[in-house]
Amino acid sequence: MPLDVGQKEPVTLSEAYEILEKRKKEGSELGYVQKLAYEHASKFKTLSAEKAKEMKSELMALDLTAATAAKIVDIMPINAEQLKQVLIIEKKPIEEERVSEIMKVVEKYRKGK
Repeated sequence: MPLDVGQKEPVTLSEAYEILEKRKKEGSELGYVQKLAYEHASKFKTLSAEKAKEMKSELMALDLTAATAAKIVDIMPINAEQLKQVLIIEKKPIEEERVSEIMKVVEKYRKGK
């Protein structure tokens, strides 16, 4: 589903890469900032865009915002402490059980790369 111009939705690096790759293939010239974003995304994306979207959806089903879910997909935290640093942006207390549930999703996608 394409986004309307002006509509803002947090995307993962993988999704951003896919969007910019599509624009390049369509013959659109990327601007300076888009070129930088494309290069960054190509170096640091961790999953395919499809897997990144799936993972983001699973994380959002655990009551995370789209922005937090996208950040977790991009970072792929390696342990609970690293995840807690990302969850700070939620600005609400995070129970250990919830941290554990989120880490299970991260591990599932880390192994399924």
